[in-house]
Amino acid sequence: MAKIPFFARIDASVIAFMALMLTCVLWDTWSTRLDYAFGYLMPVFMLYVIWDRLPKIEKYFLGKPSQNNGGLLAAGTTFLFGGMAVCGFAGFMLFSVVYSIARGTTVPLFGMSFCFAFAFYGLAYFAGAKNLEGLDMSFSDRFKFANFFVFPAFAWMIASPLFNSWETLISGYLLSKVAVIVTAIMDFFGYLVELRGNSIHFPDGAVGVADACSGIRSLTACLFSGSFLAAVFLDKFWKKVALVGMSMVFAFINNIIRALFLSVWAYEYGADSISGFVHDAAGYAVLGLTILFLFILLPLFTLNPIPKEYRDNDESSDPESESDVGGESK
Repeated sequence: MAKIPFFARIDASVIAFMALMLTCVLWDTWSTRLDYAFGYLMPVFMLYVIWDRLPKIEKYFLGKPSQNNGGLLAAGTTFLFGGMAVCGFAGFMLFSVVYSIARGTTVPLFGMSFCFAFAFYGLAYFAGAKNLEGLDMSFSDRFKFANFFVFPAFAWMIASPLFNSWETLISGYLLSKVAVIVTAIMDFFGYLVELRGNSIHFPDGAVGVADACSGIRSLTACLFSGSFLAAVFLDKFWKKVALVGMSMVFAFINNIIRALFLSVWAYEYGADSISGFVHDAAGYAVLGLTILFLFILLPLFTLNPIPKEYRDNDESSDPESESDVGGESK
């Protein structure tokens, strides 16, 4: 790769230091909480996505500025990203101090990830301020350049534990919905079941849906997987949002299937029969099925109805295409 501007290298060094520090802080969570064990992949996926986009980054710094849309909009955008960078870095350092004092709480962990995401995104905008010739890039080019790093920046929030109050609220809501749906399905097929809170009672026992289906755990893992697949395989913003949204839909549906399977198993063989291998295997199946469904969806998102001989001209005129980032204005 061609040499990048000095200021961009400084920004990259700051981001790398923060990412290393965040990895060290979250390592204990990833190693002790199975629901966040996928966090080990976060540094690897971040580096892979950046490596995968090195040709685009190189092209950006070798390109010419597009038409400079200055004025109030440019100033406002620069001020916004400046605020992200400064406040994000300051917040990151503040929460790191809080973490060193009050370990064992999730507040500083999520706070560090949240601040890191915006600091990374803001610094990326300023890293693209100039090309290799020292020419000032337009604010629109810099905004597109910063968007190369959306996943490496914001996916850290998925790999970090939420505030306990948020996690309890989301988990309770999801589990209550799953409990109602599972009870209705079993009742429809003739099982003798009764829902009491989040527990499904059978003639010979009961099973808690919280034990049979940890909704938020699989949801975060599936959301992380969908975000990575969207970042690597899709180029349009709306497609990425749609795939991430579908990952959450699939996670919820598969959690219902998991809870239904475990509840029927417990009904037939006793509540104690779902512990151990059966419970864990059903949990891994949720993530596996979600990833499988997302891979099935990927070809549909990449379909292009435009004939191949006309495709290049169409893509070059697409305002959302990343191919013109850092290129010459036309």
